[in-house]
Amino acid sequence: MSREIDETGETNRNIETTNARTPVRNSRRRFLQLGASALAATTLGASSVAARDAVTEACGSSDTLDVGDGDFLLINNEWGADVDMCIWAADDGTYGYEWATRTAGGEPNYPEVLLGTKPWGTESGVDAFPVPRGDVDELELTFDVDVDIDGENWNLAEEWWLMDGEPNPDGPHTHEIMLVLDWGDEHGHGDPVAPGAIEDAHGNAIDHWISYDSGGTDADFHIFRLADPTTSGTVDLTAIMSYVETEIGGVSDDLLLSGIEVGNEYWSGTSGDVTFDTLDVAINGRTYSSGDGSTVDDGDGSDGDSSDGDGSDGDNDAGGDRDVPAWTPDEIYTAGDRVNHDGAVWEAQWWTRGQEPRDEAWYVWQRVE
Repeated sequence: MSREIDETGETNRNIETTNARTPVRNSRRRFLQLGASALAATTLGASSVAARDAVTEACGSSDTLDVGDGDFLLINNEWGADVDMCIWAADDGTYGYEWATRTAGGEPNYPEVLLGTKPWGTESGVDAFPVPRGDVDELELTFDVDVDIDGENWNLAEEWWLMDGEPNPDGPHTHEIMLVLDWGDEHGHGDPVAPGAIEDAHGNAIDHWISYDSGGTDADFHIFRLADPTTSGTVDLTAIMSYVETEIGGVSDDLLLSGIEVGNEYWSGTSGDVTFDTLDVAINGRTYSSGDGSTVDDGDGSDGDSSDGDGSDGDNDAGGDRDVPAWTPDEIYTAGDRVNHDGAVWEAQWWTRGQEPRDEAWYVWQRVE
């Protein structure tokens, strides 16, 4: 369900017009927001807008932008129909895409962000993917996405592929596995075949929505959904991997997991403006982060800033070790949070949960005292 128009799956990684300029949101994206008749009114204010809202953008079909310090690839994936659509990346780390009302029918478009690779060879350049399915001990997705869509036939979906060989133009994929995080009222696959089939480590109830023999390719296509749709949270994807292995079958440990894709499928009658504030993927002890570093609500009623509960802001800079909370495996920590563990103070470098502080280069925890 998420191939680019080019059947080889390759995207144009060399976008000269994109890399050569840093436009503001009053170029083609501004047409989507205001219409051509308003362009003259916005042009005069371009310099002041640029100073506070500079973005890099690309508006060609299958154009790409590097985001998340180059670990993630944002793709302008017009798979189903030609639509005025642009991808963008802002100086503050946020990124996203925007499209005008789609009138054509057919397969969905799927603007998306990719960590890893696709079966046809499109890749973001990280060494964590592809990885043998049997070697995946940890795979978590943390997301906070601002979704503003007119129309009802759309979704916000994560997916990965299982492959029986390295990526190549022929596509060695055998399974496509999708988790729908949120969706419009007109998007559906009927009643779930197994409601509440999965409960992950974070308490998310996940339905097995449906399975198809194919989803636009010849791979088996398995669709899951969050029982309580949301645009922010953390999901343990290994729970879905285990379900596919035990309840569906046909997967072996040596199949390669391609990577993680997250985006919006949309059909006719929709227009949208989507911003990724946070998209992090944790795999086997390493976390890849993108967005502006804003915190995802951890569901405990707090704002996730790791306040120590004493009325302070939780930064723990002035109180000594006694003011730094002890590390606990169930707590969510984000970049800058400090904990006490084994007689030392440690600072989180990015989002983490359940990873014990220790002295290790390029690890999520670094000793500060």
